[in-house]
Amino acid sequence: MKSKIKKLIQKLNPSKTKILEPLAKYTTIGIGGPAEIFYEPTTKDELITAVRAARALEIPITMIGGGSNILVSDTGIKGIVIRNRSDKIRVFWKYNITKQQYIDTNNLKVKHRYQVTNTNIHSFSDLNYDESMYPRIKVYLESGVNMPYAINYLLSKGITGLQWYARIPGYLGGWIYNNTHGGTHLISELVDSVEVIDENNEIKNISNQECSFDYDKSRFHNTNEIILGATLNLFLGDVAKARYVLTEWAKKKSNQPINSPGCIFKNISDEDRQRLNLPTNSTGYIIEHILKLSELKIGNASISHTHHNFIVNNGKAKATDVLKIIGTIKQEAKKQLNLNLETEIFFLGFNKSELEEIY
Repeated sequence: MKSKIKKLIQKLNPSKTKILEPLAKYTTIGIGGPAEIFYEPTTKDELITAVRAARALEIPITMIGGGSNILVSDTGIKGIVIRNRSDKIRVFWKYNITKQQYIDTNNLKVKHRYQVTNTNIHSFSDLNYDESMYPRIKVYLESGVNMPYAINYLLSKGITGLQWYARIPGYLGGWIYNNTHGGTHLISELVDSVEVIDENNEIKNISNQECSFDYDKSRFHNTNEIILGATLNLFLGDVAKARYVLTEWAKKKSNQPINSPGCIFKNISDEDRQRLNLPTNSTGYIIEHILKLSELKIGNASISHTHHNFIVNNGKAKATDVLKIIGTIKQEAKKQLNLNLETEIFFLGFNKSELEEIY
């Protein structure tokens, strides 16, 4: 394996390659051991070259972006970890999308769960509005685009549609991979097609209908395709209104801590909510008010007091601390409520035995 690693390094841009690079600095929770090879391509061509070279040498590839929604093992990740930084945005100003050409998003919405509480803190209904009357415009974004930046950049160009995703970190590739949701909206509503390098190292475009989008899911969970970019059908909409939504929605989410991977668990189904006679689908509500786990702390990791579906790093926390908290919450939910909580984050670099309590 060492000889293969050496060969791969020779094929990469040396200024963007690091050996045994600690991954904690690249994750939002600040946890993670070293990557055997760490590579940050800044162009799509560099990304394609790295993927093809690693596959030819049968070296495992792990893709990361902004570092949210993941927990990396304390022992790190074998093979090559690619932190994609290819971030070009192209607006097709001259391409006019007619009503017949653009995808009817009403037919694409999948069933998903979003948080609604009695206090209305997380309710989206007062901010939601219909943009379907506005002209559509195609925008291509490479998969390494930082989406918080893209939202504001496109608004400055008069382009709306991404305002629903205020205060959600991450890069486009991760958003597409996991079909990111903001309020009652899913990124799949805007996706026209996704450009990938497939398992045969060919470049191809996958249509929206072929992406198998679902709640926190897409076909890319089950394929070896690596996302290079995507074309979105956005709007030439009301920029002032979109900016207002962006600001107000960000305020509602300001209780979400940044020293965390994000929401740990998916919100529960309507069926479970009705069975348990709860006022909300919110897993955070359950952890705080039903399971009474507000004070749960292991090592330097703890449940956030501002949003109980987040686990935070209080300084030098380990991945094993976070796993133990997740396992405790799952056990209590099963024991007290006969509820099987599903995790929403991805676990990278762990072996099977380490994740027994999680799955």
